[in-house]
Amino acid sequence: MKLIGRAGLVRKTFHTSEEIISQPEIWRNTLKSFKALIVHELPDFRDYDQTLFIGCGSTYYLSTWAGRLLRKNHECNVHELPSSEMMSNPQIWAPKSKKTLLIAVSRSGETTETINAVSAFQGKSNGDVLAITCYPNSALCKLTDKVIAITEAQEESIAQTRSFTNMMLGAVLFISRTVPDGTGELLHDLGKELFDQYGQMAAEIGGNEELESFFFLGSGERYGLACEAMLKLKEMSLTFSEAYHFLEFRHGPMSMVNENSLMVGLLGASSPDLEISVLKDMRALGAEILVIGPKSVIENERDLGGFVSLDDRVNSMWLQPLYLPILQSIALERALSKGLNPDQPTNLEAVIRL
Repeated sequence: MKLIGRAGLVRKTFHTSEEIISQPEIWRNTLKSFKALIVHELPDFRDYDQTLFIGCGSTYYLSTWAGRLLRKNHECNVHELPSSEMMSNPQIWAPKSKKTLLIAVSRSGETTETINAVSAFQGKSNGDVLAITCYPNSALCKLTDKVIAITEAQEESIAQTRSFTNMMLGAVLFISRTVPDGTGELLHDLGKELFDQYGQMAAEIGGNEELESFFFLGSGERYGLACEAMLKLKEMSLTFSEAYHFLEFRHGPMSMVNENSLMVGLLGASSPDLEISVLKDMRALGAEILVIGPKSVIENERDLGGFVSLDDRVNSMWLQPLYLPILQSIALERALSKGLNPDQPTNLEAVIRL
């Protein structure tokens, strides 16, 4: 099987497909809306002893990504955890002796665990809460007046796609405190190019019945994105998929690799040779390889297999949402090839209420 990108677009058949395709336009609109935010009125992590990111499911993985991105770019004390941990053990994670900034990420703002976590934090801890959500009138937002709301990213489908990448932009705004001029237009254009260049490849991978297992590898903040890609494939298409740190994959999981496996490596601008060596070793075991990363890195690794090259003219933090649209498209196409409705994943609901 050759994983070579050709021109093509994801089919506009379901809400999910429309929401995936709409991302470049919504990114541009989201960054425009950020100009109306008074950024200096948002809490600053430098004013706290620690910062905690919380979420559930996709937003926990977004929190994993955001916490690591903050830690990578600034010297600060930051942790990422599921909302249920804060709900059950606020005194462990946010003792009153530490002034804590709690960042609650929730698409709907109605997830019971996240609402209860914020309430527990406010009752037993010392600090403030920032909500990142798509619904500014939600129960979560009623608990705090510090909100980054991305209303245009609201979705009809259960699996998060454009809401996820746009809330990523909200997290980057919190971390960077500013949006470089021209970023919205550039992200829009690069997103459109992604679908034009690699949309057909996504359809071919998603429709390939020979692929039985998918493994997503990421280091640093990209581990959170690998986990989200894994979840999208499970949710939409009921496909065996797992996410690992690159080098951890050798410690047991590689025993599952065969010629029916696809290894997806999320590479960064400074990805070490050790990460590349993992992909080469898995290729030697028979696995197909797909690499996603900045153009400056991908140019030297095209012989690994399929590739998605991300134009790195945009600042590395704002580049991050570009890792996901083609992986979301693969999950969508996999669902369609199996006769599943991607808008209505098996056994799932849009909001978990306890």
